[in-house]
Amino acid sequence: MASGQPTPAPPQFFVDSKKGEVNELKTLIKGIMTERDVKKRREAIKKVIAYMTLGVDVSKLFTDMVLISSTNDIVQKKMIYLYLVTYVEANQEQALMAINTFFKDCKSTNPDPKIRGLALRNLCSLRFPGAIEYIQSAVQEGLMDPDPYVKRTAIMGLVKLFRYAKDLEIDPSFINTVYELIRDPDPTVSANAIIALNEVLENEGGIAINRRMVIYLLNRIHQYTEFGQSIIFDVVSKYQPIDDNEKIDILNILEERLKHASSSVVLGCIKVFLNLTKDSPVLLNQVFGRVQAPLVTLFIGAEVAGAYELSYCVLSHIHLLIARGAADVFERDYKNFFCKYDEPTYIKFIKIEILTMIATENNLSDIVNELCAYVTDVNIEMSKQSIKSIALIAMKVEAASIAIIRQLISFLGCGIDYVVTGTLVAMKDLLRKYRDLSDEIISQVASSLEVVSNDEGKAAIIWMIGEFGYEIEDAPYILEGIINSFNPNDNLQVAHALLTSSVKLFLKRPPEMHAALGILMRQIYNECDNPDLHDRAGFYYKLLESNPEMAYEVVNCEKYPISVFYEDEKSQTIDKLCQEFNSLSVIYQKPTKKVKKPMPETNENVDERQIVPYTNNQEDQESDLLNLHEEIESGGFDIQGKDEYFSLQVSPSMSSEEYQNLWMNITEEFKEEKQLLRMATVEQVEELFAENSVNCVASGNQDGVMKFYFYAKEAKGGNPFLIELVMIISNAELSFTLKSQDSSQIQDFLEIFYQILAPLIS
Repeated sequence: MASGQPTPAPPQFFVDSKKGEVNELKTLIKGIMTERDVKKRREAIKKVIAYMTLGVDVSKLFTDMVLISSTNDIVQKKMIYLYLVTYVEANQEQALMAINTFFKDCKSTNPDPKIRGLALRNLCSLRFPGAIEYIQSAVQEGLMDPDPYVKRTAIMGLVKLFRYAKDLEIDPSFINTVYELIRDPDPTVSANAIIALNEVLENEGGIAINRRMVIYLLNRIHQYTEFGQSIIFDVVSKYQPIDDNEKIDILNILEERLKHASSSVVLGCIKVFLNLTKDSPVLLNQVFGRVQAPLVTLFIGAEVAGAYELSYCVLSHIHLLIARGAADVFERDYKNFFCKYDEPTYIKFIKIEILTMIATENNLSDIVNELCAYVTDVNIEMSKQSIKSIALIAMKVEAASIAIIRQLISFLGCGIDYVVTGTLVAMKDLLRKYRDLSDEIISQVASSLEVVSNDEGKAAIIWMIGEFGYEIEDAPYILEGIINSFNPNDNLQVAHALLTSSVKLFLKRPPEMHAALGILMRQIYNECDNPDLHDRAGFYYKLLESNPEMAYEVVNCEKYPISVFYEDEKSQTIDKLCQEFNSLSVIYQKPTKKVKKPMPETNENVDERQIVPYTNNQEDQESDLLNLHEEIESGGFDIQGKDEYFSLQVSPSMSSEEYQNLWMNITEEFKEEKQLLRMATVEQVEELFAENSVNCVASGNQDGVMKFYFYAKEAKGGNPFLIELVMIISNAELSFTLKSQDSSQIQDFLEIFYQILAPLIS
């Protein structure tokens, strides 16, 4: 470098060229402390909030934001309160400053009720123990505030406090004050008081209702909002009038509410009507007549407006009333329940159910013709539902049964697989009631076996052949052809139907079925992996071997026509749902108490239940009808007994975290797939397993796929068993994955597990 030239300075890499965003904001906030221009103050605070929403940590400004909170500008207050609530938990050493700010603004000395209410609402949003004492004091003062907005906020603040501090003993004076607020001139305050009392007094059954309160609320019912009226109806529906005159007075007062435009008000009013007249059939029928027009009007209005969710809600309540006994009231409105092409599927399904329930001899022709039009719908489930409904109408209206059966028979020639399958299943149910019409049906059904490919349809035909095989000349040879080309592992539904039908027909036509039944028994013994089918085949074999005459009396006993199917009996559920009218229980068709309760964390008193396997102690018989005596005695159908029976804890307990950890750590697993033969809801599956000491830790139903996570524990050692069960409704498939720490006990548990699954897969 040339001499005389200045030496260049080294590069500055760490020069603080700016103060930083937070430092600039701090300077800005300090600058507006003495500023009187409202717009400038708002812009400065708005800038802080903007940085906060972008994720920048501006907690260093906490003290400065508290200092500038002394303002009567509601806009500034809202932004400052938002900042304080956001950062108060991160600055608990300075939290007292924020609490004092809120508490001071809550005081009645503050002239602006909006600021008092806003400060109280934010104070009640704080979630740390040190704030509880201040919240209680502020809520107590807010309940006595002259302004309705502050009182509404204080009531909701009491609910927040109760939810946050469940163990907190609320002063009885609080409860008495809230009871007094039910008579507040402001209807919103009154409605909020009822909501708060139901929440806080939940363990005591909610708000205490008396005659004076009910009369007061009914006299001013028109002052409340739609939501408030719904709350009042819930209260009145729990009241028991002292006599019939008072009951009729209440009904007359509320009748005008049926003309309200809000569906919530109308349905809430109907709930009161139903609960007041549930013990009086005469009054109940009058109620059905009064509510018919308002409900149909609501449904049509929602349908015209395209509000399908509201339409479905109203239809669900109409469906419940019809099930309760109002079918004759809605009989003349049947055309309103015809399906439209552009409606969602869930609307069509419930309409079809309603049409089925209101069908009588007066409207039967139009309803059946309408349902027949849905049979060839591109939606397979829609088609099946229509065919099922036509069959139900035939069972309901006996005078039209022959004509409807002939209409169903015509569907067998349409060539559409799912239509033929649905028709065959419907025929099977019809034959269980109209056994004298077997000639009309059986002659047409046997030829459909070659056409139908669905397993459910095949099982229906096989059942009919076994039940009425004496009327079909070639029945034994039809079953023999199926047996010769059948693998029992392919489909358990068909396998069970084939086994039962073969035994029935063997007892009616022994020479022709002897060889075929022997082949089937060997197939089940040598090839089938299902223990339930093994057990059933073993039962039939021992029954035939011991006493064929008794077997005939057991299997082919006289069967009386069925008038009502068990799955259609829902009278108890319907009564409970009527008591919970205008709630989600009606939509889900499940009473509130059916909602799954959380499992207890501990269970010290554990009992044991013995699962005794089937064993055969009968001595050898001389006769062997099917030449299978040696194979059976060698262990074909018997479950070998054990010295110590495997059993499960009756009431096991396991947290979700424990379940997840075990599932991730256990590598040994057993997987299998089954065919679903019967459908069930999530609740029904959980109850089925719970009855057998297998509890559910999580479950759900999404897009027709039901998933369950079950667990059980071995009684003596406590070895856990974890099961993931998946049921795909559309394909009627069931699969499960089983994990256990002791792999030697998996087979023992599977024996119990298959017994539990039997109602779904057999």
